[in-house]
Amino acid sequence: MFAGSAAAKFLLWAIQAIGAVGMTIIIMLGFYEGVPGLRDIPFAGKIPVIREFIVGRVEIERGKAADAAREGYVARSELTAARAEAERYRLQAVQNAIFAADARRQAADAAIRLNQKLSEQEKESANDTDPDVSRWRQYDLDRLRGKASPAARAH
Repeated sequence: MFAGSAAAKFLLWAIQAIGAVGMTIIIMLGFYEGVPGLRDIPFAGKIPVIREFIVGRVEIERGKAADAAREGYVARSELTAARAEAERYRLQAVQNAIFAADARRQAADAAIRLNQKLSEQEKESANDTDPDVSRWRQYDLDRLRGKASPAARAH
């Protein structure tokens, strides 16, 4: 009881000494700039009005502005990263198209070479009119020995 009445007496004395205008100025300063000693009181931050006095309105607004700036920075950096990734995928698609065109050209060249070899073998078979067909040719012997034929070596 004594502490409560002493605080009330002090408050009344401060109002008389400083005046109503002075107390309003002190309260406004506390509201906008904060009162550091209040954060030492347990659970003082849970009371909405006192919470404003602990940190101060200026610091709260500064924190909100910093959060908004960080959000904008994060959004810009994510956009930059997404653009870089899109550019990487575009370049990869161009490379893949070049590789695919090269592979199609190589496949067409291989098909042409294969058709030429098949036609050469068909000509050799057509020109082979030997009645003794079971005779070994040099081509057959080279294949059995694992050697490439002279025609295959030329390509």
